[in-house]
Order: sequence, then C-alpha cells, then structure tokens
Amino acid sequence: MDSNIILVEENEDKTITTITFNRLEKKNAMNLDLLVNFQNAIDKIERSKTRVVIITGGDDIFSAGIDLKFLTGQETDPDGIVPDLRIPANFRYFANTWIQPIFTKIEKMEKPVIAKIKGYCFGMAFELALACDFRFCLDSAIFSMLETKIGMTPDVGGSTRLTRLVGIQNTKDIVLTGRRFDGNEAYRLGVVNRVAKTPDELDSIIKMYTDELIDSAPLAVGLGKKLIDNLYGKDVFIGLELETLVSSQLLQTKDAVSGALARLQKTKPKWRGK
Repeated sequence: MDSNIILVEENEDKTITTITFNRLEKKNAMNLDLLVNFQNAIDKIERSKTRVVIITGGDDIFSAGIDLKFLTGQETDPDGIVPDLRIPANFRYFANTWIQPIFTKIEKMEKPVIAKIKGYCFGMAFELALACDFRFCLDSAIFSMLETKIGMTPDVGGSTRLTRLVGIQNTKDIVLTGRRFDGNEAYRLGVVNRVAKTPDELDSIIKMYTDELIDSAPLAVGLGKKLIDNLYGKDVFIGLELETLVSSQLLQTKDAVSGALARLQKTKPKWRGK
C-alpha cells in the first residue's frame, strides 16, 4: 500500500493535525488503499494530543468520491479485504461493518474535525464532509451527491447526516437529483458553515475557528461534541438530564477550576485536559 496516499502533518505546537488526500492523479478517488490509510491516520490522531483535525484535498479537488474500480471489484486486493460487492448481502455487511465505521470514527473522536473543501466534493467525499463537525469551502467548490447518477443512493451516511443537517426538503433536492451546486449554494442550503472567495480568506476563516476551539477547554469541547451529536431528536427532558450529567462531571475537573479562576482574574487559562 502507498503510505503517501494520505499525508498527515502537525503544526509546530502539535495542536492542529491536517490530513491531506494525496491521490491527485486519480482525483483523490477513494479506493481501498486510501481508506485504509485514512482509517489508520484517524486512529493515531485520536490517541494524540492534537486539539483540532483538518481534512482536505488538493487545490482543485477535495475528492471525486468512491473509486468505481473499487466499487466494481476491478481493483487489486491481495489481502482479500473486499468481498464481491455485487452480492447484496456482501455489500450490506461490508458497508455496515467496514466503510461506515471509518466515517463514524470522525464523529466519535472527541476532537473537533474540520473539512476544508476546494474544488470538487462528490459522492462519498461529500458524505465524509458531512461526518465532520465543521465544513468550510471556497465559493468555487462544486458539490454533488451523485449516487443516483450511477443508479445508487448514498450509503455512508449521506441521506442520514444530510437530513439531520439541512432537513428533508433540501436533502431530497440534493440526493434525488444528484445535481451539482457551488459553495455559495452549499452555504445557502446549510451544507457548509462558511464560504470564502479566496484561498487566503478560507485559511483565515479556518484559523479563526481553530484559535477559538483551542482557546476552549479540551474536555468541554470533546464532551460537548458528543452531547450535541447524541441529543439530536431526543426528548427534551432526556436532553436536559444529559446536559446536567455531563456538566456535573466537568465541574469536577481541574480545567473547570482553572477556567473559572482565569475568568475571575481576567487571565488566560492553561488547559491540561484533566
């Protein structure tokens, strides 16, 4: 397998880790090699002291989505990881137990994850972006949940996460037509958090968010992320109970004491993640 198919880079103080898809000659299409390396990168980052994760691609393309050779069994697979996906039971098992969990790891990681999108973001890559906590893009970025164009429907969380994010009406618009739309429309539909006109502006927006996230207490951010994800659609009283349960635990941490004292003393807290 090609270890350079995914590039992982930490900033100087190791608070931000950037994962870059590096299969540009194939438009960053997601094949077995890329997905295995991506999963390994996520697992290592989860155990690191990194505070924020950024996932990105090339200047002209985030990713074209799943590699159709991978999907149709035309790709070399010496370890026999991928079954015959033309058999419905095989496909369901492989999708449910191997591919979907890779994207779920992004949600389960108690670190905020940002998708930085330039160029094309199609199909499975769009689904990956939806699993992230924040999505920022250039206005020239092009999105498409194109599965219906090849006779399929999204199967790695596309319909599920998109409906939670933008509602049934906009999800049907995006999924059933498979149409392409730019970054400005993605922002209007609620698909992305912010849209930028230039790469420099995009970098500035992401820096603003990463600075704010790193300035916040890591345990509070991590558990807050889990709380928000898990509360969606729940009864309001269950939500209130879980909110106080999480806060009661955070109140016992050294970071909570440090944060309160720093606010009173008008100083900057030093987070220890404890």
